[in-house]
Amino acid sequence: MERLIGEMIQSRTAELQAELSTLGDQLEEVENFARIGLNEHKIKQNEVNLAEFSDSLTGFAEKAFNNINAIEDQLNTQSLLLAAILDALSEDGVELDLSEVAKYQEENVVVDASPEERLVDALEQY
Repeated sequence: MERLIGEMIQSRTAELQAELSTLGDQLEEVENFARIGLNEHKIKQNEVNLAEFSDSLTGFAEKAFNNINAIEDQLNTQSLLLAAILDALSEDGVELDLSEVAKYQEENVVVDASPEERLVDALEQY
C-alpha cells in the first residue's frame, strides 16, 4: 500500500513539475512579449519626439533665414543710401539721387511667397 501511495505521489509530483515547467515557459513568453511591447512603445515615442524636434528645427531655420534676408536687405539699402549721400556730398549742393535705392527696394519686395517658398528659392540659388 505504501508503495502504491508513493507511486501516486510521485506521479502527481511529476505532473505538477510538468505543469510548473509549462507555466514557466508561458511566463517567459509573456515577459518577452511585454518587453517587446514596451520597446515598441519607446520607439514610437522616440519617433514622435524626433518628428517634433525636426519640425522645431525647420521652424527655427525658416525664422533664421527670414531674419538673415531682412538684415541683408537692410545692409544693402543702407549701402546704397550711403553711396548716394557720398555722391551728393562730393558734388556740393546737388540733390541726392535715391532712385537706385527705390529700385532695389522694389525689386526685393516679396509679397506672394510663403516662408517655405522663399527658403526653397534661396536654396536653389546656392
